Amino acid sequence: MLDPVLPIALYLAIGYFFKLFIKDNSQALVDFVIYFSLPAMIFLKIHPLTIDMRTFNLVMMFNTIILANLLLTYIVGKLAKFDRKTLATFMVVGTFGNTSFIGFSYIDAFYGQDYVVYALIYDLFGSFLIVVSLGTVIINWGSGEHVNIKAIGRKVLFFPPIIMFFITVALKPFEMPVFIMNTADVIGATLVPLAMIAIGMKLEVKNIFYRFKTTSLLLSIKMFIVPVIVMFAFMLFYGLDETWAKVTIVEVAMPPMTTAVILAIQGGLDERLAINSLVLGVLISLASVTGFYYYLA
Repeated sequence: MLDPVLPIALYLAIGYFFKLFIKDNSQALVDFVIYFSLPAMIFLKIHPLTIDMRTFNLVMMFNTIILANLLLTYIVGKLAKFDRKTLATFMVVGTFGNTSFIGFSYIDAFYGQDYVVYALIYDLFGSFLIVVSLGTVIINWGSGEHVNIKAIGRKVLFFPPIIMFFITVALKPFEMPVFIMNTADVIGATLVPLAMIAIGMKLEVKNIFYRFKTTSLLLSIKMFIVPVIVMFAFMLFYGLDETWAKVTIVEVAMPPMTTAVILAIQGGLDERLAINSLVLGVLISLASVTGFYYYLA
């Protein structure tokens, strides 16, 4: 029953114990994933994909879910009377999910590589674009800094996966040589193990009970309440028979986004709350995401 998720747990353990007994190489692994593994996966999955109005509708749906999540965290944070820094941390970390590294791992394990394309679209044109734009605005507001529109634009335009997406779209009319597709396949296959090992290296358990009530509330919204709301909405309007719907719900149920946590820390928000939410979220996801998968199945 747990066969699909056990490799993910093993990758996390490998990374964590490697850091404990040797050293933390997570940044090098993350750089390789961002500059090579993820672009290769994008090329492999997007090149044969027909980009049409259905794809556009998916992007709009994914963005609507993320913005609704953001509004919910704002309302709950205001009701809880959080100070501005805590509220900004609560909103950013409690909204944006790890739909790339961890998301791809779960989708690949549960549904196969053919359905990673939905996770790619969700991540590139939902999670990533909103976190580096609106998310950055919220972080700057929480820390009292001014918004730098040029810096936000540079983050979007020069992010390697975004560059590869547009290169792939430009190459879609052309048939690719077999050796290029095979190379992309091999490099793309490194995404899941390297990403999860890197996250394992980033895990810190010493502060796991810091602001536990706030962290529990944040993770409850991010990993349980919003996915359940989306699931019931899909039951009403789409049904749950289609695999893309199941993939979407599983993506919504992902733990907090590593990039969002890093941006929150760099922006001067509550570092320990952000990191603690990431650590607990990753650990809880082994059971919670698996639970959503088997319920949907």
